[in-house]
Amino acid sequence: FDIAGAEDVEFNAVDYAGRARDVIADIHARGKRAILAGGTFFYLRALLSGLPEMPGRDEPLRARIRAVAVRPRGPERLHRWLSKIDPRSGRKIASGDRHRVERALEVWITSGKPISSWEREGDDPLPAVKLALDVERRQLVAILDARVEAMFRAGLVAETRALLERYPATARPFGTIGYKEAAAVVRGELSEADAIAETRRRTRAYAKRQRTWLRAERNVHWLDGSAREQALAAALRIIETDT
Repeated sequence: FDIAGAEDVEFNAVDYAGRARDVIADIHARGKRAILAGGTFFYLRALLSGLPEMPGRDEPLRARIRAVAVRPRGPERLHRWLSKIDPRSGRKIASGDRHRVERALEVWITSGKPISSWEREGDDPLPAVKLALDVERRQLVAILDARVEAMFRAGLVAETRALLERYPATARPFGTIGYKEAAAVVRGELSEADAIAETRRRTRAYAKRQRTWLRAERNVHWLDGSAREQALAAALRIIETDT
């Protein structure tokens, strides 16, 4: 996306959904079909179903919430607060997901309504064919572990060190899987071996959450991911049938 000053702009799910829809419309106008691969399911849902018109970001308020988050056991305190005012969101949002916890508290303080109570009032649903690859757990774990090791071998720690010289440590990407652990190596809080082990653990946990989400999602076509060529052929048949 061509965004002026993009390197200094926080790009959220609403921004993503709006720009992605523009790109999809352009692809369709050229007689092609857009393919979206991987990603975070919250962003996928924002694209396909839209997001409610909630209060905008309040920087002073977010700074006050973040001041609590950086204190010892601050994230746990914020999550307990969220669970008290909005039990549904407290159950859905992990205590370690600092940005979603902060956003939920921000919406509640600003509007007086729990974030879970806002009805979905976004754009019209976007038609989509949903395909998911199913891989046996041991094979999946091996694939995930190899991917983590490849990331670190390719220079993740050096990349993170360079990024930390340009951006504040509180920037959202530094809390993501891999970058968070690499940042801890840069600060001397973890050895690289421990960072790899922790990244493996968080990656496996994230994959488990993705699988759970997909199993609950409606109208998903499951394909055998262990056989690449067969999965591709099956995917093409499903897409052609849906056209």
